[in-house]
Amino acid sequence: MKIKHFSKLSVSIACLTMALFFTLTAACIALANDDQVKIGVLAKRGSERCLEKWSPTAKYLTARIPGKTFVIIPLDYEQIYFSVEKGEIDFILANSSFYVEMEKWYGINRIATLKNLVLGTACTRYQGVIFCKADQHDIRNLKDLKGKTFMAVSETSFGGWRMAWRELKEKGIDPHRDFKELRFGGIHDAVLYAVRDGKVDAGTVRADTFIRMHAEGKIDMQDFYVPYEYGEKIEGCPSFPRSTRSYPTWPFAELKHTPDELAEKVAIALIEMPSDSPAAIAARCAGWTIPKNYQSVHECLIDLKVGPYKHLGEITLSDLIRNYWYIFVITSIVFFIMAGFIVKILHLNRTIKASHIKLEGEIRERYQVEKELIEAKKAAETASITKSAFLANMSHEIRTPMNGVIAATDLALSEDLPPKVTHYLEIIQSSAYSLLG
Repeated sequence: MKIKHFSKLSVSIACLTMALFFTLTAACIALANDDQVKIGVLAKRGSERCLEKWSPTAKYLTARIPGKTFVIIPLDYEQIYFSVEKGEIDFILANSSFYVEMEKWYGINRIATLKNLVLGTACTRYQGVIFCKADQHDIRNLKDLKGKTFMAVSETSFGGWRMAWRELKEKGIDPHRDFKELRFGGIHDAVLYAVRDGKVDAGTVRADTFIRMHAEGKIDMQDFYVPYEYGEKIEGCPSFPRSTRSYPTWPFAELKHTPDELAEKVAIALIEMPSDSPAAIAARCAGWTIPKNYQSVHECLIDLKVGPYKHLGEITLSDLIRNYWYIFVITSIVFFIMAGFIVKILHLNRTIKASHIKLEGEIRERYQVEKELIEAKKAAETASITKSAFLANMSHEIRTPMNGVIAATDLALSEDLPPKVTHYLEIIQSSAYSLLG
């Protein structure tokens, strides 16, 4: 019995120990997650290259900001929007057009701008380059690209597509209509390799990536030809092949949910990053500077009508209501007042029309009655004349024989007649006078 009791006690202690262990583990994980700060980075040359380039920056920030562990989250061109919208990261480092879009859509805010290192010189602006194989002799200017196959990095890549698209558009070339085929390689390296290997006739990437891949020995710039070079010279930056105007480099931005205190610490740490630090060397940059003006990026997206300016110039009902709601209210009030007046006027018209119809009926009825009265009067007059004539005729017809009767009785009474006969003759004569009136 003691052995069984001891066994049950041991099992209970073991269960409590395991429960406590899992509770502590979960608490540690939750605490670790609270201390973890995620930096989403556009993996323009692939996730492996992204981690290699930016992990030292996360390590630098972890050392500079006690109690926080910074990690790099590589994101491709499609993942960025979702990660920012869902708040899965705390900071975002992506191309300038991504920043402009997400600033408008999701309220992110830049806290620093990258000082890009190109041929040993720090630059805060960058460009794109359009190129083909050196032996592609039928392409010597931008117009020669019509009818050719063309590859860019991604539809949302700024240096690897949108910069070049703007220049093509200004030269009267519509890539979606004038190219034989427009492809997207996904990363800059894939575009360069596709052109080098003859899979497409021409392509576009960031100009500094073009230079860096040559420096890395992955391509030989002598194998390529740049059919168009933009004439802009950037002060403080070395001269190298470029086909587009320049734009401010990538911004480091905080998301809406990121605490301001943390964002301030990160901004200070980035701006104070030495240009010779392991983080700067790995990122191939000269550190960071204060946030730059990204108006030129807005202008590019406006010109292309992409991102937040996709429907620029289009008039929608929501735009009209938002901008001119007061006119709609006033117009609606006036409309309802006028509608009320119109209804009232229509009602009065119907009433007047009904009264008019009724009056016309009464007039016709009265006219008919008057007509009947006139006819009756005429008939009465006609009847009266006829009666008078009849009576006159009757009087004449009666008077003549009565006069004869009277004359005959007078003649008879002048004779000596018996009294009884005389009496009868007098009665006859009296009756004759009575009939004559």
